[in-house]
Amino acid sequence: MKARLVILFGFTLLILLISTTPKAMPIKEFEKLRTSIRQSYASSPQEGLEFVNALIETTELTLEQKIIVTNYKAWFLLETDRLEQAMETIVKYMNMVSQSDEKDLMYGYFNISGGIYARLGLYEEALAYYRDAMPFAQSRDERLVYQTENNIALVKLRLNRYKEAADSFTYYRDYAHSKNQTLNESFASNNLALALIGLKQYPEALKIINEAIGLQSQHNYTTHLASSLVLKAKVLRFQGFLEDSEKVLNEASTLIENKQLENEQLNIILCLAETYEAQGHTDKALTTLASVDTHTVSHTNFEALLSIAKLTAELYEQQKNYVNALSAYKQYSYINAAILTRQAKVNLAKALAEADVAAKEVRISNLTRAEQIKATKANAFKDLTIVVSICLVVILFGSLIAINSIDKQKQKLTKALEQLKDTQDHLIEIEKIASLTALVSGMAHQLNTPIGTIVTASSLIDDYMEGLEEKFKARELSSKHFHKFITDTNSAKELVISSINRLAGIVEEFKALNVSIHLDKPMSKIQLPSFISHRLYPLSKHLGKQIEFKIHGDEGVITSYPTILSDVLKTLIINSCEHGFVNTDKGVVEVTVKAYTHVVEITYQDNGVGINDEILHEIFTPFYTTNLGGNHLGLGLNVVFNAVKYNLRGKISAESCKHGARFVISLPIDARLIDDTSY
Repeated sequence: MKARLVILFGFTLLILLISTTPKAMPIKEFEKLRTSIRQSYASSPQEGLEFVNALIETTELTLEQKIIVTNYKAWFLLETDRLEQAMETIVKYMNMVSQSDEKDLMYGYFNISGGIYARLGLYEEALAYYRDAMPFAQSRDERLVYQTENNIALVKLRLNRYKEAADSFTYYRDYAHSKNQTLNESFASNNLALALIGLKQYPEALKIINEAIGLQSQHNYTTHLASSLVLKAKVLRFQGFLEDSEKVLNEASTLIENKQLENEQLNIILCLAETYEAQGHTDKALTTLASVDTHTVSHTNFEALLSIAKLTAELYEQQKNYVNALSAYKQYSYINAAILTRQAKVNLAKALAEADVAAKEVRISNLTRAEQIKATKANAFKDLTIVVSICLVVILFGSLIAINSIDKQKQKLTKALEQLKDTQDHLIEIEKIASLTALVSGMAHQLNTPIGTIVTASSLIDDYMEGLEEKFKARELSSKHFHKFITDTNSAKELVISSINRLAGIVEEFKALNVSIHLDKPMSKIQLPSFISHRLYPLSKHLGKQIEFKIHGDEGVITSYPTILSDVLKTLIINSCEHGFVNTDKGVVEVTVKAYTHVVEITYQDNGVGINDEILHEIFTPFYTTNLGGNHLGLGLNVVFNAVKYNLRGKISAESCKHGARFVISLPIDARLIDDTSY
């Protein structure tokens, strides 16, 4: 009876395994599916992406087949410039490959990652990923080796190493042609043409392009065909055939009409404007460029957008329309800032995706361990009903399994923690990029207002000059008119001078961000608190305020930079006067010195209006100010923070206080003994 039960249980388990095991799609059928995917991509990367998304949701695939389809998805996201999604997808792809027996599929992770960083303009990172992809390509097949060499050549092309790139593209093109890989041959042909154009070998480039156009037309490779037509138009323009160049570009524009090919459309517009410029039709070129709304930066082809903004500025300069030229150059800077932001977002997307994968692995490990413990207990309970001797054997066996399982889980958790630490390092680098972006953005914001005022005032002076000239020519110029001209012009001039002085002041405040600017004098011994008294009492009537200083505490000597410490205290006094004593002409500042074994703690507190607890963590941030209308850049406390941390090698913090503002500065007894490399 027991034997029958065992057989029945085994049969039931077999049925369950069969029913839950994914049914593999036949190899021939899956290869046909891959061909369909590539054909849809050749027509339009967006069509290929939609096809793959539908496939993932509806089709039953094995793990390896899902990995291959996910690789296509990441590739198509890259080609449609959805780089954040592409990075998230390729991280998921890497995790899937780690669960597969076919480890050489890891080629896709390094290959697509290289493509993403190349698209971001981070060419050194791209080269590193492509080189890491090469061993996996060599272990799989010759086609991937050529493909990887082609990708490396693409980076060299971006770095203007045209000869090396042209050689690689020639090899890849010949290989693809010999294997009847028409799509890869189309890729290589366009890239080879680009390299030849860079080498100024225009007849050879035109020959390659015409051959590519024939191949692309035959196989309906619309995207590649549009790119080839743009390249052909460039060559014709360089050779002086301007009307032919314009005709080819109009043909390319008609080809991609009603298709979601934004990159190709931008390239056509840019090339067409360059052709109009070569024909001497500057207004026509500007009208063509104006059809692209670069101010929204909704496009993702930043290379084309930068070229469009730069060409627009140059054309306006040719027309001496300096206001519009300045606007175009501002947009050029804005697009560059958007590129930095995009790089940060993609790196952040990668870090978050890696952190999510690591967290899921930890959760799965914990669930697996819980299920194993539960199963062990259940087996032990059932075995107890049989015989004591068998129970002891089972418990011993189960214990060994549990110990082994715990060791394995411990290793997995250790690995997961290492991955989380790597992720943390990634996030720190991203935070640095984000801080730099915020600093550049803040500087641009502060400089834009006085620059705009100067441009406006200059335009007014031009208008006054033109009005005066018109009245002079019409013999209508009177002393009243001339006096009004002088008055108005002087007013505009004062605006210009005021704005220039404002710019100079802003630049001086920006210089304060350089923490090494006061390090030309050596460190010396500072006697506290007498040093503080000597430096602060002369400031008792600073900024029109009557300030009472209360300085007391332990006697102590530190070795540091006296000038910098004095500047820090002076800046805190200025901060109290401008932000703390806003409703009074009198104030009290209390400075307390507390000496410890290795550090001295200086507590600065005023009796002003205080600082809201909600913004305590933001007051050291560059450009953060609660008094925007008072010509404050919001750099003072950031300069204090940098000076204390990087010059004095100490720490500063703002603490919550019921009455007034409180800052605590902790300084080493001897700053020379502190290793500044950690900063």
